[in-house]
Parts: sequence; structure tokens; C-alpha cells
Amino acid sequence: MSLRAPLPRLQPSLGLAGMGLLAAGPGALAQDAAPAGAVALPEMNVQGANPPRYRADDTPVVRMPTSVREAPQSITVVPRELIEERGATTLREALRNVTGISLAAGEGGFSGDNLTLRGFSARNDFFIDGIRDSAQYTRDPFFLDSVEVLKGPSSVMFGRGSTGGAINLSTRMPQARNFGELSLTGMSPFGLRSTADIGMYSGTVGVRLNAMATRQDIARRDHVRNERWGVAPSVTWGLGTNTQVSLHFLHQSEDNIPDFGVPILRGRPAPVSYGTFYGLAGVDRERTETNVMTLTAQHRFADGISLRNTFRYGNYDRDLNATAPRIIGAITPATNLSTVLVNRQPQVRRGTDTILQNQTELRAVANTGPLRHQIVTGIEVGRETSQLTRFTSNNRPAATLFNPNFYQAFDQTLSVNTDTDTTANTFGAFVADQIRVGEYFEVLLGGRYDRFDADYTSLAGATGARSNFNRTDDMFSWRGALVFKPISTVRTYFSAGTSFNPSAESLTLAANTTNLEPEKNRSFEIGASWDITPDLAIRGAIFRIEKTNARTPDPANGTLNVLNGEQRSDGFEISAAGRITRDWNVIAGYTYIDSQITRSGTAAEVGKELLNTPRHTATLWTSYDLPRGVQVGGGLSYIDKRYGNNANTVIAPAYMRYDAAISWAITEQLGVRLNALNLTDKRFYEGVYAGNITPGAGRTFIASLTARY
Repeated sequence: MSLRAPLPRLQPSLGLAGMGLLAAGPGALAQDAAPAGAVALPEMNVQGANPPRYRADDTPVVRMPTSVREAPQSITVVPRELIEERGATTLREALRNVTGISLAAGEGGFSGDNLTLRGFSARNDFFIDGIRDSAQYTRDPFFLDSVEVLKGPSSVMFGRGSTGGAINLSTRMPQARNFGELSLTGMSPFGLRSTADIGMYSGTVGVRLNAMATRQDIARRDHVRNERWGVAPSVTWGLGTNTQVSLHFLHQSEDNIPDFGVPILRGRPAPVSYGTFYGLAGVDRERTETNVMTLTAQHRFADGISLRNTFRYGNYDRDLNATAPRIIGAITPATNLSTVLVNRQPQVRRGTDTILQNQTELRAVANTGPLRHQIVTGIEVGRETSQLTRFTSNNRPAATLFNPNFYQAFDQTLSVNTDTDTTANTFGAFVADQIRVGEYFEVLLGGRYDRFDADYTSLAGATGARSNFNRTDDMFSWRGALVFKPISTVRTYFSAGTSFNPSAESLTLAANTTNLEPEKNRSFEIGASWDITPDLAIRGAIFRIEKTNARTPDPANGTLNVLNGEQRSDGFEISAAGRITRDWNVIAGYTYIDSQITRSGTAAEVGKELLNTPRHTATLWTSYDLPRGVQVGGGLSYIDKRYGNNANTVIAPAYMRYDAAISWAITEQLGVRLNALNLTDKRFYEGVYAGNITPGAGRTFIASLTARY
């Protein structure tokens, strides 16, 4: 039995007492009676079949006129139920359910969520409800309804970037019902987490509050700690009417001891104990403050015709003081490793990013003769700013390779290295039309125009020289697809599309990039889906992504870049999601990627695999509902070896991680769950960079108690 079974609704007056009732225990709720005039909901048949928890085919694709089921594109949806079942407390953990993805290290001035998708960086390709969210912080899923991973170039939907795909986060919004959920969690090693999800409505007004607080020590990583809290209130006026206005706010704060891992030694992770940490007490720290406000107004003129306007303001502060461990000197096979010293390289920076964006979107359904059109079109304007100050730290004491002293005395002195400011203005106009041609065929056509204008200023040192760069790019992106449905349960398609990466994509410019046109990408994909049963579907695709003019050093002048490189990513993937039997649910996937740098100004890179791109990735999660509300589940995630540099001389080993879970719905209002992450305590590595690599967490147990009304 699912712990999320619907319960009889309470009146709005009782909804205000929801938090207190949750704290008092579900027994208090048993005394509530439906008032006169309330519509009684039918009793839940606990013996009936549960819905397939892992299928989300009817989810609309953001900025496209299709659902996930109808989309001629590889899309993986990670629903809230799956996130909770797997005990995921970060977006990165939730994305273990998606193949073709690998984590990357937070280097080069970047921190927070950073990953590679189908061979290309997706650090700037995060979105919340279709609006860009490329800030540097650790995203927590406490306010999310689902995570949608759209694979393949998607500039026609999102503008700049999205070479390998895009990750869209769908938020939880008010509903026309009263409900509450409180979850208390304990973790081993030490960790505590609490979340709340409370919704109330009256008439056509609904409110919802999501809240979270987490404090966790990372298993087998000495001194590493994650601590954050957040709230996400929202209100909707006009629930169930033709005109709705919604206001959503997200605040999240972090106070972590960041982990930059262990040094690379002769192209491999240094052979040190799992918990070895090279940071310094009272020095290493990461703080972030995230504030995102979204106002949405939408109106339905008639069936199939609606207009939506979204306004977003976001402010993201970050303060990082971390240690990146790097080997000192040349190491040979004859070197006695006990004598090796490690440079505690300072990574110190503070910055603030902002985004101000407005998007207007019209959706319409129309017929022209025998053709049926589903159209989405719109415009967006935005302004993004980024201020980043990098600091130079006085020499931190070197550490021994095997026994770094976390409590070594160090009196830190900081001085400004560079202070940069960037302002970027965006204008985009897009249209996409899904055309149904008779019973068997569909055609999808889409196009988008973007103008991206960035001004960048850099000041070297406290009184150093000032540099000013400007770059304006006008780009057109397109997508086309042909769909053939031989029978009602099978869809096949061929699609092609483009994307672009401007030099100022990450809100930074330099003398060697300011005069370069955007990198251009194109993709081709052949795919199919088959609804084996109404509850179980499989999808598969063969794809190619080509970057036709990659930035690369000029062979005649190494201080300049030219658009003379080429990169490609070929592969295929297959996935399944749904319910095999009444009580057996499963989601699984496998992706193979053959990536290559086919042309580069650096000879050592030619013929090598793309940075941080494993050939094989696989994921599996399955659960079975036993009698008396007991559910058991388990799964795995596999990442093949991958490289930390384009010359392929730094290797992160392959790994397989196993997870398991068991839960018990004691009553309809009360449930418990036990998760075991990295069940076999496998030593593995996640974020990889040319000079250091970050170990993943060791075996972690998570016990949760959840009360609902």
C-alpha cells in the first residue's frame, strides 16, 4: 500500500491547526468529523491495486506542445514518490535514477550542482518550472513534485546552452484539498532531517508550505558536513477557475564544510584512507543563500487556448573557502609515498548572482482541414548579473599525503585577486507546433530566435588593471521531428535539432573568447516507445550530438582561442518504467556513449574521450508491496570509468552502488521507512577534476517517521 493514499479532506478552519495536529500525532485526527454539507469521498480500498508510481507519461513537457508520452525526445521523469522511496535528500541523489549523467567537480570558480549530460556540461542547464536556475548551490528536493531530464540539444525551448540536455524542476503548488505531512529522519552516521508539506484551501484560494532542515555528517569522510534549511510557501488565487494567479517563494540556506576530495597521483586517486581530508578546522566553509520569487498568471480563454505569464526574480549569494589538495613535485614509481607532500590549494571566492526574467506563453489547439495543431509560442526577456570576488590566501601549510592535520594552526590572511562583474540581457521568441496528420503520423516543428548581450568587467587585485569585454550574439535554433504510430501502443520517431553555447554562457568573458561566435551543436535521434501494458512502458533511442565548432587554442598563438574544434557523442539508451504486476513497480535504464574529440588545437586531445563522460551508465530501482502495508525495494546505479581531463590521463574508476529500502504503512496516517544507501560500503569517486577527485559517501542508514492527514 502506498503511504501517499488519499484521505478524507478537512475543512479550511481545521487546516490552520494542521501543524499542531501533526505534532500531536495522527490519533488526534481520528476525532475529526465531516461537517454538514461536506461531500464525502469514497472509502479507500486498501486491497486494490496501487497506481504505477514511477510512470509520469502524462507530464507536460515544459515549453513544448506535448506530454512526455508524445514527445519525440528522450525524457526521464523522476517523480516525488521515487525520490522519497530512495531516500534522496539532494537533487544529485535523485538524479541517480537517470542514465547518461555523471557528476563533476566544483572547480574553475564553480560550486554546487555540476554534472555532465550525454557528454556535455549541464552546469548552466537547470530550470525551475521552465525558468533558468543556473546558480551555484546544492538543490534540495523538499519542494519538488518531480525532476524532468530532457536529453539532447534543447535551445529551441530554453535558449543558450542545453547541448547535452536540460534538467527542469517542477515545484509543488497549492491544491484544492487540505492535507499535511510531517517527516522526521535520523541518519547514521550522525544526521537529522525534518520536512513538512502542508496545504489548505478555501473557496478558490489555496496555500501550501514546504519546509526542510537537514544536518548530516558524510559517511566515511572525516570532518565533512552538510547543513541547510529551507522554506517554500506558495499561494494560488482562482483554483479551478479559468483565471489563476500563483505566487511561489523559495528560500534555502547552506552552511557546509565542503569536500574537494583527495589529490590525483599518477593519473589515479591517491591511495589514501577513505576518510582522508585535507582541509583545515575553522577555515574550510561554504555558505549559500538562495531566494527565488515566482509570480505566475494564466487564463484559459476556451478549451485548448490559454495564456500564461511568469515573472521570476532570483538572488543567490555564495561564500566559499575550500581546500583543493594537489600533489607537490614530480612523483615516480620509485617515490616513497610516505614522503609526499600535498599543497592545500585555496579556493576562496564570494559572489552574488541575480536573475530577473519574464516569459509569456500562449498555448492553442486548432484544426486546419485534416490537420490538428497543438501550438506553443511565446517571448521571454531577462536580465542576469554575476558579481564574483576571488581571493588570494597566504600560504596554507602543506600536508603529508597520508596524515594531514585537520587541526593544524593557520592564521588566514586574504587579499583580493580579481573582482568581476557581468550583466547579461536576453531576448527570446519561440514557437513549436505538433501537427497530427491522420491516425498514424505526427510532425513537430519548432524554432527560436535569441539575442544574448553580455558586458563583463574585471579588476585585477585591489588596485589593479581593469578589463572590459562585451559580446552580443544573435542565434536561431530549430527542431524538427517525424512521428509514426503503427499501432496505438507504439510510437516511433526521428528528430533533429540544434543548440548554441555563447562565449559568455556562464556570465564570464576573457580576451581570448570575447571575439568568438557561439559554439554550434546539432543532434539526431531515432527512438521508439512501447506501452507493453497500460501500466508498463519501455523507451529506447539512438542518438548523435555534434559540436561543430568547439573553442580550442589557436595553434599559432596559444593565448587565443579559435572555433576550430570538433566533438561528438554517439550512443543509445533504453529505459523501462511502470508496474509489472499489481504490487511490483520498477524503473530502469541503460545508456551507452561513445564520445570523441575529433579535432582540437591541442594535439594530445585528438581522438580522446570527452571530459567526465562514462561509456556505460545504468540504473535500477524496484519495489514490491507486501501485505499489511509493508513495502520492500532495492536497486543499483553503475557509472563506468571516466576522465578528469581532455587528454584522458586522469581516470576516475568505475563503480556500482547498491541501495535498499523497507517501509511500513502502520496506518493510513502514519508510516516508517528505513533506507540503506551504498549498502556494501563501496569505495567510489564522484566529482573528478584534473588535480583532485571527490569520494562518494560510505554506507548510510536513514530512518524516517512520517505522519499525514
